[in-house]
Amino acid sequence: MEKIKEGKVGIEVPEGRIYDKDVFYNPKMKFDRSLSVAVASVVGPDKLCDALSASGIRGIRYKEEAGVPEVWLNDANEQAANLIKENLDKNGLDCEVRNQDAAVLLRNEDFDFIDLDPFGSPAGFLDAAASSIRRRGFLGITATDTSSFFGTYPRVSRRRYGRKSMNTDYNKELGLRILVSATIESLGRYKKTFYPRLCYFKEHYARIVGEVVEGAREVQDNFGKFGYISHCFSCGWRDDELVMECPLCSNRTEYTEVYSARLNNTSFCKNVAESARNMGFYEESRYVDKLAEDMDMPYHYDLHYIAKKQGLELKKTEKIIDRLEKNGYDTVRSIYSPTAVKSRAPFQELARSME
Repeated sequence: MEKIKEGKVGIEVPEGRIYDKDVFYNPKMKFDRSLSVAVASVVGPDKLCDALSASGIRGIRYKEEAGVPEVWLNDANEQAANLIKENLDKNGLDCEVRNQDAAVLLRNEDFDFIDLDPFGSPAGFLDAAASSIRRRGFLGITATDTSSFFGTYPRVSRRRYGRKSMNTDYNKELGLRILVSATIESLGRYKKTFYPRLCYFKEHYARIVGEVVEGAREVQDNFGKFGYISHCFSCGWRDDELVMECPLCSNRTEYTEVYSARLNNTSFCKNVAESARNMGFYEESRYVDKLAEDMDMPYHYDLHYIAKKQGLELKKTEKIIDRLEKNGYDTVRSIYSPTAVKSRAPFQELARSME
């Protein structure tokens, strides 16, 4: 066994390469786990379920560092469940440990915070989580099947999440919106809805955190925040309306319908950033500060992509932002790419600012 120290806890995991271990532990997810601890400390749940616990590190940290009163750790792998119990004993912590299929557990219990961190897609667990989560509860969902989000396999995205992905220059944000949309639709069948509060795409995974509210009116109002994104793969034009033919080059567009409202709630993100700073998670805190500043638009413009599509010479990002702002268009750097901006400017104006 290999000893691991993360945050304020220490655990043991089988030695060997990540994907060869009997019980999965991914050190690259430490950032996400630390940020999740900060989220839980802000939300303050009474009963939390780490539904796919593996080594137990995430749920153990929720208990020790966020001080969640009742934490349930579950894994369908019997070896994982036994290791979770050993790791809890090593840290002197008392949690409920289950060895069940996560969907079965969620169908039979209710929680006010559910964390889904599967190996791959969370799609198969969304319906069970929707039935389990209490009103005014929170869901934290991770997805690592990024190839379906990125438009590499649009049919897989449609099968898993109910909508087509597109391989655009803003596919990371589009992937988040696809995941949020699928979550809203799953909850809607139980007269609940999901309001995203903190969403991000980092390295190999997407992560969404949001509040669950119950009520038919709330469900309908949130469905009203869905909208189309149309994209022309010939010239790079895009719009947040359903447009079948590109107004610039007359080529046929591709489009998809997703949740198009704000993904990151400013006040919630600021509270999480402060919590993260207080816990000593400084990198995570700085990152969430940037999320809090994200402009309320469903896509961004990657300047490298636009320059290539329009046959333009690439200019410094700061210069383009300055030009757009002087012309009266609010513009900020995108949180999704260092070479991208979000701007209220129409596509034509943005392309003109790059000439």
